[in-house]
Amino acid sequence: MKADLKQYDEKIEREEQLRAAEQRYVEDNADDAAARARAAAAGAGAGGGADAVAEQRTAAFDRFVRVGLQDMTTEERQILREMRAQGTGTGAAGGYTVPRTFLARVIESIVSYGGIASVSQILTTDSGEPIDWPVALNGSEEGELLGENEEASEGDVEFGTGSLGAHKLSSKIIRVSNELLADSGIDVESFLAGRIGSRLGRAESRLIVQGTGTGTPLQPKGLAASVTVTKNTASAASFTWKEINTLIHSVDPAYRAAPNYRLAFNDNTLKVIEEMEDGQGRPLWLPGIDGGAPPTILKQKYVIDPAIANLGAGNKFMYGGDFSQFVVRRVRYMALKRLVERYADYDQTGFIAFSRFGCVLQDTAAIGALVGKPA
Repeated sequence: MKADLKQYDEKIEREEQLRAAEQRYVEDNADDAAARARAAAAGAGAGGGADAVAEQRTAAFDRFVRVGLQDMTTEERQILREMRAQGTGTGAAGGYTVPRTFLARVIESIVSYGGIASVSQILTTDSGEPIDWPVALNGSEEGELLGENEEASEGDVEFGTGSLGAHKLSSKIIRVSNELLADSGIDVESFLAGRIGSRLGRAESRLIVQGTGTGTPLQPKGLAASVTVTKNTASAASFTWKEINTLIHSVDPAYRAAPNYRLAFNDNTLKVIEEMEDGQGRPLWLPGIDGGAPPTILKQKYVIDPAIANLGAGNKFMYGGDFSQFVVRRVRYMALKRLVERYADYDQTGFIAFSRFGCVLQDTAAIGALVGKPA
């Protein structure tokens, strides 16, 4: 056993020396590689230079995903290093920021899992430092009528402060067989982007609604914890269309006229609404007759978000308001790590992605909630 251990130690040492030599070679020739990459981009023509660089980055990233850093050319490694330099906090070696095309696919998948995020105000930042965000606490402030030569009175604005942080999300480890990675006919980027987007999207949509603003790690303060305008139902087990109408009128008419005014609830609540009937057994909810117009509830558009609670005692199960006042912040960069040795015995490669986001309700009078009758 000691003899075997010595052989393994020597093998590890040789491998580390080889990798160190390769890294020194890349660093020593970085300027030459960058010059060749710029020359190649310039050769694509003045009009298509930016597109050529984007294509090179996408190709280099695809190569990194399939074979890893050790089997990439010097030029491809340099392109990866330039991509990594554009991000901040990418972590230890092996983590690289993703190109725009990959990020766009991930964001597209994320949006499909969060109905509220699709109508909220999206703020994209390059870095992830916490932002102190002003929060309006009083929606009934108004001016005053003055006579000639009369002095104006003072009226302090009631503002609070919300923190628009950058909470880190992980996609968890995604294991991919090496046979799939070696198959050049497979669009590995779309495969990974879809998996990463679905996992991050479900986590983000849940925290946007259910985040408590407390805990370890610290959660964002989501919609349920931020909304203070509430109306209770008469029963914890059912609700009526009149109570939905009460929710609609719980916010100022100025908010109801906003383009992003929506009702929001989950699919189970929509099922209850669809099954509501009048005294003659006719459904109260009808889909839009015109194929180009979306269905409405009491003439109001709605969004479905699975993270919203079901009807129950004390649950905020339906929201109504101007969702442009709910700000969702996303940090522009996303880091992807490639895990080779961890699953080598399965002949698989692991991938894990990290992203950061935050949310804050900047006007507490803009959105109301319908709450099941408390116990």
